[in-house]
Amino acid sequence: MTTTTMTRTMTEIAKALRDEFDGRATEHDRSGEFPRENYEQLREAGYLRGPVPVELGGLGASLGETARAQRVLGWGDASTALAVNMHLFQVGAAADGWRASGANEGPLRRVADDGIVLGSTAAEAIVAGEWTTPTTAVPDGDDYLVSGHKYFASQAPVMDVVRVNATDTATGEILAIAIPTSLPGVQVLETWDTLGMRATASHDMVFEQVRVPASAVGARFSSKGPIWDPKFANVARWFLPLMSGVYVGIADRAREVALAAAGSGKNGAFRDPALTQALVGQLETAHFRASAALEFGIQRVTEAADPVAGLVAAIALKDAATDAAVEVVDLAVQIVGGAAFFKRSPLERLVRDVRAARHHPPCAPVSSQMIGRHLLTMAG
Repeated sequence: MTTTTMTRTMTEIAKALRDEFDGRATEHDRSGEFPRENYEQLREAGYLRGPVPVELGGLGASLGETARAQRVLGWGDASTALAVNMHLFQVGAAADGWRASGANEGPLRRVADDGIVLGSTAAEAIVAGEWTTPTTAVPDGDDYLVSGHKYFASQAPVMDVVRVNATDTATGEILAIAIPTSLPGVQVLETWDTLGMRATASHDMVFEQVRVPASAVGARFSSKGPIWDPKFANVARWFLPLMSGVYVGIADRAREVALAAAGSGKNGAFRDPALTQALVGQLETAHFRASAALEFGIQRVTEAADPVAGLVAAIALKDAATDAAVEVVDLAVQIVGGAAFFKRSPLERLVRDVRAARHHPPCAPVSSQMIGRHLLTMAG
């Protein structure tokens, strides 16, 4: 590891790699193959250990720095950026735990020193009220036996440890359990064949009587509104801004493609120039909203009085930024015209990838319900 690598920020690393990743993105999109070579470069450059505290061998990147770096990476290859997001938000939340109480030092050092990849299978129904999971954790002496079927396990081919939510059959609590993917009973089902974000390898995972020690339980949550638990809320507080950064990065790229096409006259030979000007103006306004939502949202999230307030701000950030990003891409397609329909246009991929933003929990209208519930509770 060179001194130069150690001193680069996550954003600088993303800028150095994004063009190369972009050059491979189309092929990965068409084949659905996971971008292993991108991950190796991210690991070597230090990106995977970005949010790890400097004292533990990382770059000490803040939530805001990490979200902005994800925006840059999303410009080049949104699938790679979204996949690695599922590692980064967990590292960031774990770093918060270490700063607060000294917890998580072991896993954070493994991320920094060994380059392990953390995965998550938490893409289940997250709602404002009671919530549970059919995945079970059955107590067996000093261990748990975990069984269940999970989905949307992004970066499944390379994750070393996966975070699993499971119901403790003895207490009814929801447990967050760290499970090494090398354990017997852990299986990846290659189910990911989708409209967009095709190279994230967000396959299903099956756990059949996987034995883990009780020490693998990182947190316990009541099933009565677990999302409002500060520990749960803080994990989501990291996930949503980082994920939103990826989609704003897609909007950045779409804007560049559209402006280049409008300037070269390839946007439709018989369109009235005034209409093109109006469309470009609409695109710029939508792009402004996406960027502003991300930046103002980061400020609100990081300055929030507590993790729950930070979560609510992060939900608003996500809805505002990703809605605007989708609008930017759609306007870019209108500006470019029929050329955007061809696979040789980067917009053909971007218009599919940006649609995945609608499927990250909490999805609308649940996201709006959660914001409203919190604000009305605070007001009352």
